[in-house]
Amino acid sequence: MLRALAILAAVFAGPVHAQGLNLFSLGSGEVGGSYFAAASAICESVNRAHRGVLRCSPEATPGSRYNIEALRTGQLDFAMVQSDWQAAVFLGKGQYAAQGPMTDLRSVMSLYPEALTVLARRDAGITSLTDLTGKRVDVGPPASGRRATVLRILEKLGENTDSFGRVFELPTGGAISELCAGRLDATLLIVGHPNSAVAKALADCDAELLPMAGPAVEAALDGNTEYVPFTIPMATYPQLSADLPTWSVIATVVTRADMDADLVRALVASTLDTLRPLAMRAPVLGALDPVLMRSQGLSAPLHPGAAAAFSAFLAAAPKP
Repeated sequence: MLRALAILAAVFAGPVHAQGLNLFSLGSGEVGGSYFAAASAICESVNRAHRGVLRCSPEATPGSRYNIEALRTGQLDFAMVQSDWQAAVFLGKGQYAAQGPMTDLRSVMSLYPEALTVLARRDAGITSLTDLTGKRVDVGPPASGRRATVLRILEKLGENTDSFGRVFELPTGGAISELCAGRLDATLLIVGHPNSAVAKALADCDAELLPMAGPAVEAALDGNTEYVPFTIPMATYPQLSADLPTWSVIATVVTRADMDADLVRALVASTLDTLRPLAMRAPVLGALDPVLMRSQGLSAPLHPGAAAAFSAFLAAAPKP
């Protein structure tokens, strides 16, 4: 049951109405990816809690960069974006410098770490990023936050795609299929774990996960607020023989400042009230921490509706 708020249909002057329902969209990522699984689970929680009043639609998209522009132009009501891209668009840095800061961007909640995940064929002779020279490597679709983040990390490490034998720009599912077919040597992913596509590649294909560690990596990424050290636990996949060190950004949910505060509050409250069912529907949401969800990876100010939901939930939580 919702602890935070019981919401009536008449309260909302929301984005779209149909037969008494308040309809709103949550932009995610490609079908089969972690973003879409997470958005689908979150929307299901909202729809169950507010049946007949709210209808959350998880929209499949190319990813973070597309979501940002769709949110900016009003095509999406809420959007999932990587924390590094949230910071870039809110501050007007990097590729968003010409447009200037998106000052009306607001944080809704933080979700889970998205790790730089190097997945390679065992027979490709790849043990680190420096071994990608001359190889067939996927870096993600042009409109995806994954591709942009991968290229930025490669640049920080003094690497670039010019040295690759061939560059692929595939969605995650396509990259896994090409890897399994032997037409791709490695794919560089930015994903939450456990991940069903990664699990499939490890189980059904001659693939392995590679660590992102060592002095050169630490020198390039340590102290950079956009990336944080992360470990993929050995228990995540049966094929791992040890914990796997790497780096991550954070998956976040954002909206605009003018979004209805009650609607934002309902979205966050429904998520907080169903953490255990969420983990069952989307394993990538299995380690959500309400305290971290309010702050981790959030550059844009917290929307007042989200702040109210977090305050109510944490105030009602049992004290240790």
